[in-house]
Amino acid sequence: MRSLLALLALLCLAGCSTERRAVEDVMRLREKALATADAPLYASLLSSAYRDKGKDYTAERAELEGMIRGFGPVSYRSLDRTVTVHGADATVAGRYALKVTFRGRPLELAGEETIHLHRETGGWKIVGGL
Repeated sequence: MRSLLALLALLCLAGCSTERRAVEDVMRLREKALATADAPLYASLLSSAYRDKGKDYTAERAELEGMIRGFGPVSYRSLDRTVTVHGADATVAGRYALKVTFRGRPLELAGEETIHLHRETGGWKIVGGL
């Protein structure tokens, strides 16, 4: 009985680890989209159910495309990122540092972010926090 419980616990941890890696993959694709100024790639990471700070998917996508057009490639680094998965929902929290060029001048920004994701049919998608 104990070995069965231990096996079930191990399988659960392995599943959590797989989900955590899948969420990390979305975050890496987000970094790639920023680094290459690839608005379609970034938009593909957003859920059509995106809702945050009064913005829905359409508004967030338009803002994101405008930002990428205005800044071009962005050097983004995630620092001390933690991923928490609870069933079909995940939260990625941490600090970041980024460098952009705005009107010909380099800018360096740093801050904290909390990004919310939801597991959909096609995989994990960002639903809030941008």
